Amino acid sequence: MKQTFYVSINQGSRVELYTEKTDPQLIQFAVEVDEAEVEEFKQLIERFRDKDVEPQQIFSHPFDEPASDREKESVKYDTRYLYELIYKHGTEKTRRELEELQKQNTGA
Repeated sequence: MKQTFYVSINQGSRVELYTEKTDPQLIQFAVEVDEAEVEEFKQLIERFRDKDVEPQQIFSHPFDEPASDREKESVKYDTRYLYELIYKHGTEKTRRELEELQKQNTGA
């Protein structure tokens, strides 16, 4: 059975999944998902949490550019995948919002 959840995207790479709308200052997209789809969102959100840059990461390999580049590519891929999931499972309103965002970003 599908339930409505809200994907909240905060500053940086903080992504959360809520059962109800929270802070009106946050960007929150409504999605209608079943248990398996909720799990898919949670796993993806966990990958974002794993990528949060911690000070010890900077000090442990500050000049490791290839590692940094791989991390950036990985975040970019996961971000694209997140928006694809939101669109796929989004309500009509969510889909319209994403389409409008895409128009703004492409200058159309």
